[in-house]
Amino acid sequence: MRIPRYWAKGSAASGMPVTHPATGEAMEAFSCWGWSDVSVDEAQQRGRQRAAALAEMIRRGTRPDRYLYGDRPMREQILDQWNREDATTFAAVTLNGYGCQVLNTASVMFVDVDLPEVPAMSAFVGRLKRLLGNRGPSPRQQQASDALARVQEMIRADPRCGVRVYRTRGGLRYLLTHAHADPGAETTLRAMEVLGADPLYVRLCQVQECFRARLTPKPWRCGTQALRVRYPWQDPKAERAARDWIDAYSRKAERYATCLLIEQFGSTEMDEEIARVVEFHDAITKARSGLELA
Repeated sequence: MRIPRYWAKGSAASGMPVTHPATGEAMEAFSCWGWSDVSVDEAQQRGRQRAAALAEMIRRGTRPDRYLYGDRPMREQILDQWNREDATTFAAVTLNGYGCQVLNTASVMFVDVDLPEVPAMSAFVGRLKRLLGNRGPSPRQQQASDALARVQEMIRADPRCGVRVYRTRGGLRYLLTHAHADPGAETTLRAMEVLGADPLYVRLCQVQECFRARLTPKPWRCGTQALRVRYPWQDPKAERAARDWIDAYSRKAERYATCLLIEQFGSTEMDEEIARVVEFHDAITKARSGLELA
């Protein structure tokens, strides 16, 4: 799992007048975030190395790929961490950039499946058919049915599989309960592709070297703005602002669920580690509450 404990900015001089390729501004120095599991000093050193690499790219006339984004873990505060007896981490709860809690798991496999919004005309035709007595599924229901058919096909191919299926605001979430998985393994990537995983989610799992599941509702679906203060907090004032926002957001989020359990398909057998993840995930997301999704 790539969830660093320490973050710090490091800077490097450009060594010559350089024009920023995106903004056109003259720049004499560059700053980049660095990270470390050891110390702030090591994080700052890595930030300087990344800033120097960025400056060199721009000097050569190369447009940077989102400031070396592809090699960077997500900058999130660790709220809780679960370790095995050998001190390796198998799960961690983090605070993401817009203020939601996220469950990160080293080998317990979550799969997010987006169901695209139904075009307005298709939705209208579906409603019209139902008014005329057609009792077939709506376009949205048909999307979900097609997605679940892939899960059921996987269970038929291997009855040892176990999959908990949840409905989210934007689609479906699967939690595989029968076995552990390596987020970067080819077999895992193929399984996620077969199940229809969001490609961006698949890429994120590879970069972070873990699976991720949002635990709390998105702020704008609860009637509030996203968190505007980024971790690590710049100073005590910024930290207070973040804590005040979290308190207000938490009160509004109480009325919503993040996902709702539909069904457990296949085997219900699971080991102690997976069982702990399931219990925690379902409690925090309010998966059995029947509340409105957000």
